[in-house]
Amino acid sequence: MKNRPQTSLSVTVAATILLSIVSEPSIAMDALPVPERGFVSVRAAETWEEGLITGNGTLGANMLSRPLNDRIIFTHERLFLPQGPPTMPPDNSARLFEIRRLIDRGLYKQASQLAFDFSGQEDFLYPDPFVPAFDLAIQMNSASEPTDYARSVDFQTGEATVCWTSEQGTFYRRLFVSRKHSVAVLAINADQPGAVNCTLAMEPRTPSDKLDADEVARSLKVFRKSISDISMATSKTELSYRNRFTNAYPGSIEALEGFARVIVDGNASDSPAQISIDNERMTIQGASNVLLLIDIRLLYDQDVSQAEQVRSHLASLPIDYQELLDAHAAIHGEMFNRMKLDIGGGADHERPTEDLLQESTYENLNRALIEKQFDAGRYNIISCTGELPPNLQGGWGGTYVPGWASDYTHNGNVPSAIAANMMGNMPELMLAYTSYIESIVPWLEINAQHMFGARGIVLPSRSTTNGFNNALAPTFAGGFWVAGAGWASHFFYDYYLYTGDKQFLAEHALPFMEKAALFFEDYLYEGPDGKYVFSPTQSPENTPGNSNSQGSFNATMDVAVAKELFTNLIAASQELDRNADKIPQWRAMLDKMPDYMVNEDGIIKEWLTPRLENNDSHRHSSQLYPLYDGLPEEIASSPELRAAFKKSIEFKLDKHWKNNQRGFMSFGLVQLGQASTSLGEGELAYHCLGHLVNRFWLGNLASMHNHRSLFNMDISGGMPAVIIKMLVASTPGTIDLLPALPNDWPVGEIEGVLCRGAIEVSRLKWDHQRVTVTLVSSQQQTIDLRLPSEIVRASVASGDASVEKSDTPGQLTLRLPEGTPITIEVLLQ
Repeated sequence: MKNRPQTSLSVTVAATILLSIVSEPSIAMDALPVPERGFVSVRAAETWEEGLITGNGTLGANMLSRPLNDRIIFTHERLFLPQGPPTMPPDNSARLFEIRRLIDRGLYKQASQLAFDFSGQEDFLYPDPFVPAFDLAIQMNSASEPTDYARSVDFQTGEATVCWTSEQGTFYRRLFVSRKHSVAVLAINADQPGAVNCTLAMEPRTPSDKLDADEVARSLKVFRKSISDISMATSKTELSYRNRFTNAYPGSIEALEGFARVIVDGNASDSPAQISIDNERMTIQGASNVLLLIDIRLLYDQDVSQAEQVRSHLASLPIDYQELLDAHAAIHGEMFNRMKLDIGGGADHERPTEDLLQESTYENLNRALIEKQFDAGRYNIISCTGELPPNLQGGWGGTYVPGWASDYTHNGNVPSAIAANMMGNMPELMLAYTSYIESIVPWLEINAQHMFGARGIVLPSRSTTNGFNNALAPTFAGGFWVAGAGWASHFFYDYYLYTGDKQFLAEHALPFMEKAALFFEDYLYEGPDGKYVFSPTQSPENTPGNSNSQGSFNATMDVAVAKELFTNLIAASQELDRNADKIPQWRAMLDKMPDYMVNEDGIIKEWLTPRLENNDSHRHSSQLYPLYDGLPEEIASSPELRAAFKKSIEFKLDKHWKNNQRGFMSFGLVQLGQASTSLGEGELAYHCLGHLVNRFWLGNLASMHNHRSLFNMDISGGMPAVIIKMLVASTPGTIDLLPALPNDWPVGEIEGVLCRGAIEVSRLKWDHQRVTVTLVSSQQQTIDLRLPSEIVRASVASGDASVEKSDTPGQLTLRLPEGTPITIEVLLQ
């Protein structure tokens, strides 16, 4: 085993020619048919953002899918690059009154500067960044140029495939990451015996020169400062890679190990294949198929290798590719196949994604593209959720300088990525989020104590390996944001509402909600009008129109979060018969919350004070928080507030998005779309969807943060959530069918929507005025079923249930049995 600097396999002339071929390829559609649910693409990746992604939540793999000279980038969900010990947030609680006095005097910039000065930081501090582990470099030793190129991902199995033809035959590389066996599995084969000739090597991550030169240079600089003692080794049956993390600290990862078991022709004794080793590279000649089983281990003690455990695990696995795939697909596919959307995409599903992306317009959104993106979003989130929730890049990466450290950005990004976990019928994925949040509670308690002199918890705007609040800078008041733990509480409580899991409510949701509420009990104080003042705070990441600082007070988001938190906390306590002594106090606190306000333009205010003006052209829409996932009674009963929220959405779509060619921050559109659906505004939601469909996806159906750039998983979760809410919405005891159906979808079907109350809409079909819905309830219960127009006739088509018309127009009362499906047919006016 030798220590070596960063290296790469040489790029052959044929590989260079290949890149020009695949830009205008002939398509191997016969050799690589379009998966039933998945896609075919006809362009190989130039950068890591364009690769084919697969994963099991813990391990991620990204295949660039270049026929002759490929790279597969491997990642691990916990590979956050150590940058030295975490920085304790400033203990400025004793001088919080100074910050508040400055804010009260309108000296917002000075208040933000003072808080930054207290911190002792030189600048804004990002947490440890998410980075890749290593590359598997694959060079196909071919004498002829590739033709008939195609690549695909099958969402039902999690298998990524690249296919091409040369004079030696048709070649395939197939890749997936097993949920059954916790390894990545790669197969290289050809349709002609003995045609596979390749060279393999594990190497440090090498960013493409197609990326911005400054980004590549910065990545290399971080790599050199942070990665050391690189070693690679090869035998005739194994590749291995190891590095140490230079800036490790107590509790962080200290080293990384990667192993690949290599099986040639099933290790058949009569195989003519030849294997040779040269400078940590393995060259295979004359094989019919090559199978690699790859694992990654992160070492928290660099002196304790896991090599023998990994080798033993890999040696115990089957060496039949299809057997391994079937075992994985049974787990992955069961989760993915719980849902299906059909809005009439039809034959367009057979076309390459590049064609669909080029053809889709705002005037005519391609329905097959919408369906594929809906599937891709769920596939992406499933594939990058393991013990941890998706970070900004989900679980894949290509450089050592990821955007915003590819951290968990809690003031909008993470909530967008997990938005469809519950309604999208993947409740087990939400547990990755709640368990992560619970794991950083000790840091959150210190944030509350140090920065606000309060009990309880403060979730910072961003975190990875710790939860300290270091989001402070003179021009960025992220350290003032106080809505994070309350927003997280929404997801804790929602898990209970969707699943009915009282044990989770008692042992996880309620304790966390109590901690979040405890902070507000100490943080809030009464103003002259008897209403609470929220100070200091930040409305992410906006500056008021008449201010020079993000530091502010009475942000609408904070008030909305606190109202929701205390309302849910009271309901949860009553459900469990707890907190009888606290409930009167919490109700009194709700009475003191500031009222929502409308400005002179008829738009909802982002700060609930006449002293701060809106800045409605901003990419965030934090003031719409009350409508992200429902319609609170306070707003539902007020035509003025509903109109103000609607006008806010319309204004942002016109002023920020209409001529925004960059399309900065895709999850801002998710926020607008979520609010539109809660208002029942189908055309506004469809307007948001038009931007999401046309601007933020590449041919590999990975979602982006900016206009077709900056790999990001926010809308992989957020866009399906918007679509689901257009078709089905729920509150305990009520299900709304087609609440925000756009005119462009007169006919369609969706399967597998999970609803609050532990009810599944296993099938909803609509066709002009006829609606058919099949429901399965986990318990016997009576609910209201609401539809978008007057009901002419309703009947039970199958199952043991009763249906009655309500006195409320467009509403039915259903009595559902436990555990058995019932189907209702409804004719509308």
